[in-house]
Amino acid sequence: MEFLANNIKNIILAVTAAILIGAAIKYYQKIKTFIIEVKQELGKVAWSTRKELMGSTAVVIVSTLIVAVFIGAVDLALSKILSLLFK
Repeated sequence: MEFLANNIKNIILAVTAAILIGAAIKYYQKIKTFIIEVKQELGKVAWSTRKELMGSTAVVIVSTLIVAVFIGAVDLALSKILSLLFK
């Protein structure tokens, strides 16, 4: 019993590794097919150029700043209105 208590982490690790290896062996063909299909699909992706990516990033940053300023202004206005109403 003492052996079990002292080596519980190693036992759990060994059992987990055995289960993963068993699953890999059992599903080897499915895993292989999946990886091949993923590579094929990634070949079909239309990747953006650096220029397009930089432009899109700029649009997202500017849009986020505009929305943040708008929400901040609305929050400030509503807090002023509510503080006047509840004084």
